[in-house]
Amino acid sequence: MKPPLEVLDENFSSMARISLFHLFQIGLKYGVFQSLSTPTPYDEFIESAPFSNRALLRRLIETYIKLGIVRREGNTIKASTFSYQFKLTPKNAERLTVDWIPVHEEMYRMVDYAFISSEHPKILMDFDKDSDFWDMRLSLEINRLYREVISSVAGLEDGMRVLDLGCGSVSPVELGRAVGPNGKYVGVDFSPGLLSIARTKVKELGMDWVELREMDVRRILPKKRYDVVIMSFLLEYLESPGQLVAKAIRMLDEGGKLVILEPFTEVSPYMPAWGFFESLTKEFVEFPSRENLLNRLDGLGVDARVEPLGNSVLVLQAP
Repeated sequence: MKPPLEVLDENFSSMARISLFHLFQIGLKYGVFQSLSTPTPYDEFIESAPFSNRALLRRLIETYIKLGIVRREGNTIKASTFSYQFKLTPKNAERLTVDWIPVHEEMYRMVDYAFISSEHPKILMDFDKDSDFWDMRLSLEINRLYREVISSVAGLEDGMRVLDLGCGSVSPVELGRAVGPNGKYVGVDFSPGLLSIARTKVKELGMDWVELREMDVRRILPKKRYDVVIMSFLLEYLESPGQLVAKAIRMLDEGGKLVILEPFTEVSPYMPAWGFFESLTKEFVEFPSRENLLNRLDGLGVDARVEPLGNSVLVLQAP
């Protein structure tokens, strides 16, 4: 069996590469590259395009610019010469899970409806309205794997006190199970839809050491101390992730660990492509840079031992 961290990083990198391929398809399907074969005023292109959702079109063009697919010079934009190769070796292939592929294909299809309206009913990316979709997504093999990585890195065991920020609907069971029945797991999420699903699962399993709170994680106050604080797939929804990370470290007991699992931009140069599709969720900001986050924490005077693991895990241990 391949090391879980290597499997995780390989899958995240492949998600970014598949997203880039889908981004090419969008540009070809909607004639974006054809229209930009010659220098074109940016605003004129956006305003003349036959799309109701021009904000999404602008986000698409900005993504192309970040990736070097479109070049901006002053107020004009033009398609660039861009080469891309998806290389798959037997070694890479055996590390890939496959159940995330239909989800990414579904997000690609959702873009068609998003160009009509950001509120189109066939866009299934709202945490509350589409909580069943998110629960299915959080139950994928790749997501079970990242929770295994978190549990292993954090050293979760019976009796520990754990705070999980942005817990979703599945972690309360899978991570909560690791610290029970003598420990305490506190899961915090702003989505009542996802928490409702989680509460049903926890109640059915009789996990009375699991506590779930509906709250915007940015409002949490460091009143209690925990052995472990967890953030998984959370920072991409925050404008200032460093602020919450600094606060989370203050909530750790002596020697406690903050475990962050995130598809950082260091995973792949094509992360903006994946981010474009995730932005169908209105709360999405961008995938963070691990280097920028650490620089921000230095600026905030955070005192913690830092241990990067692979490309997608960051552990900060309190003194």
